[in-house]
Amino acid sequence: MRNPNVVYVDVDGQVKALGEILPWGVDRIDAEVVHVYNEGTGVKVAIIDTGIDYTHPDLDANYKGGIDYVNDDADPMDDNGHGTHCAGIVAAEDNDIGVVGVAPEAYLYAVKVLDSSGSGYLSDVIAGIDWSVSNGMQVISISLGTDSDYTSLHDACDNAYVAGLVLVAAAGNDGNPPGRGDSVDYPGAYSSVIAVAATDDTDARARWSSTGPAVELSAPGVDILSTYPGGYAYGSGTSMACPHVTGTVALAMISYPTYDNVQIRILLQTTADDLGAAGFDTKYGYGLIDADEVAPVFDTEATSMITDLSATAETYPDIDLTWTASTDNVGVDHYNVYRNTSATISKATDLLATTTTTSYTDSTGTAETTYYYAVCAVDAAGNEAELSNIASATVAEAPSNTIHIADIEMSTGSRTAGRNTFTWAVATVKIVDASGNPVEGATVSGHWSSLTTDSDSGVTDANGQVSLNSDRVKNAKGTFTLTVDDVILSGWVYDSAANVETSDSITV
Repeated sequence: MRNPNVVYVDVDGQVKALGEILPWGVDRIDAEVVHVYNEGTGVKVAIIDTGIDYTHPDLDANYKGGIDYVNDDADPMDDNGHGTHCAGIVAAEDNDIGVVGVAPEAYLYAVKVLDSSGSGYLSDVIAGIDWSVSNGMQVISISLGTDSDYTSLHDACDNAYVAGLVLVAAAGNDGNPPGRGDSVDYPGAYSSVIAVAATDDTDARARWSSTGPAVELSAPGVDILSTYPGGYAYGSGTSMACPHVTGTVALAMISYPTYDNVQIRILLQTTADDLGAAGFDTKYGYGLIDADEVAPVFDTEATSMITDLSATAETYPDIDLTWTASTDNVGVDHYNVYRNTSATISKATDLLATTTTTSYTDSTGTAETTYYYAVCAVDAAGNEAELSNIASATVAEAPSNTIHIADIEMSTGSRTAGRNTFTWAVATVKIVDASGNPVEGATVSGHWSSLTTDSDSGVTDANGQVSLNSDRVKNAKGTFTLTVDDVILSGWVYDSAANVETSDSITV
């Protein structure tokens, strides 16, 4: 403390790694949505690159082996970093540290064909593709390329494709800012390979991303955080875009286990989010890869049947229904409520309503009529469970002092001002009692839709009628629609179930 060269002395405390980060690229293609039910478990992915740091704590559980063609041995340790970075984008583990990959339970195989400087020979790349076929790989991720078209490389890719593998490659980083010309590298340019362009966090093409008719898909490729020997690092390039698609292929293979590589490829194309010019284009291909569209939720168990539906008649005209919540592996989305005047209920014809709660009040029945009900749960995948038990109740007797809508008559009015014509609609609503007699003094309120969205109310005259006028519309062309929301009269009950109509329209 007396030494003038010492500013202060601090405690040597402990620090720890922060929680797992969801990289923006994985988030942008919605892969994390899929992880709830599909993490690409067990799909064999070959990373043809500089190797993989298989000791990395975010990759070690998923690493299953490989080969080193640079050093001619079975130890494909990464001495550059590029391959480890690509591997993490595909399948960094979902383990609460570092980052998470697109398919965090896919199996990673390192095929080292590039040296510590990131360079390698064509013969090693071809050998790596052949090794992938011979060793049962399902997907090959190739974040490397060349400007030259070699027949031997072409044949190797075609052979792997015929063998059933999905080949994904970087399109290349030889593009220009306007995106003109054909600059896709090989093997991405081959028809048997999916060439992937790079986008940034605004879904815009990276200015250096290669373009051309071989570009098939786009994926995040700018400032991508992923695994790196000794830790984590950011990287940019179509090399980073490529493994986003590779990981998505692994997810697709789990969701569609019977699909072959051609069907998987079509699936990727048809579910991509269109970018750039409408439809396919040479900058973005079919668009941005979309993992949750490629690998949607599938039902894996039957939605549980409801067995305790009850129906209770309340004050006219209400019948209250209640039941216990159903369960389903992908979640219950809503319940369908069915009604019939007999105990025979059909899903095809007797749907009354849908609800997201475990209760429903039916206020549409006829007085002193018995109704039979059943409900069923519908899961998030759209699957209906079996119908519940049948419950019944009888609507109470209607009070004598009820009113309802007997008729709505529509007409229009207009006024010309200069070259413009202003048009409005008039809805004449008639209110009657249970015997059909007109009722005076009832307040009728409703709202307009289609050409206008205003609300109106008025009081019925001695004929039981009230006219509600819409707002005026300049040079109107279309439909005015009035819907009655309520009818109120002190000492009377509005019996909406007895309405002859509650809405009407007129077209001008």
